[in-house]
Amino acid sequence: MSGCYVIFHKQLGDLLLMQPALERLQAHHGGDVAVMTRGGHAPLLELMPQETSYYQKSSLRMRGSVYCFDTLNKSVWRTILTPAGKRYCILPDVSEMAWFHRFIFNDIIVPGLSDSYVAEYFWSNLPVPANGEFRPPKLKMPPESWRPEDLKDGPFILLSPTSGWRRKNWSPYGWTAVVEALRQAGSPAAIMTSSTTPWQIEHCHKISERAGKAIRWLDQPTTMKNYLWLCANAEMVLSVDGSAAHLAAAFRVRNLSLFGPTSIRNWHWPTSYSKALLAPIGNDGTRKTRDVRVDDVVNTALELWSKPPA
Repeated sequence: MSGCYVIFHKQLGDLLLMQPALERLQAHHGGDVAVMTRGGHAPLLELMPQETSYYQKSSLRMRGSVYCFDTLNKSVWRTILTPAGKRYCILPDVSEMAWFHRFIFNDIIVPGLSDSYVAEYFWSNLPVPANGEFRPPKLKMPPESWRPEDLKDGPFILLSPTSGWRRKNWSPYGWTAVVEALRQAGSPAAIMTSSTTPWQIEHCHKISERAGKAIRWLDQPTTMKNYLWLCANAEMVLSVDGSAAHLAAAFRVRNLSLFGPTSIRNWHWPTSYSKALLAPIGNDGTRKTRDVRVDDVVNTALELWSKPPA
């Protein structure tokens, strides 16, 4: 029985970080890796270099194994109903386990994430032989048909200032200062994207008001394909910790991301083209993205811009 199933229903950036693990599973099982995930994430799977497909009912058939990487109710039920010889569950933390999981899975693998990079953690803990050394996530370039229709020709820098968590926001003043410094250093114009929740739109509106013509806000909703194309074709991507940074790194695009409450070791793989800055610890003992110093971001962005693309 060639091929296998993978079940994972978390966010876009999380799914991207599964790419090395999916490649390893495909090398071991042969055939395609049928991924059960959020429907809107299907375009991302199209860009993965290994033979990966978005699961559809028409493709349901007996396969050797199913690998589940989260314990959301939907994922557990799909594991139960999926026709596979063996059922594996690989988790980052023992707190995600429930007592009844041992009756569903043949093996539950939870050594603990600790300070590991998420992509490497899932790759290294698969119960199949390795297909070489770990390599960070990579993606193929999107087709030109995924380009936003109203986007003018020419190079651009992409600003993605929001993520799924509001507490990751950085200041409108800071983003404006970074973009203006890059423009003085000869960078192309910046365009900005956001998601559709009210607080994300409000935050981008504040940035747009302060920046004026320095930043063009694509305030009309972009599709998933548009978003992937923008991350792949930007000269540089500026963002808070989130999917834009992960995507830019996978496309080998220069990128700078800002970290506050989340672990920089878990969510960033440093390279010559991928940089990250971590907020200092505040008086309350926590890190907040808003505390990242503007001068540090400006200087790091300028240093990164001065280097040739990967």
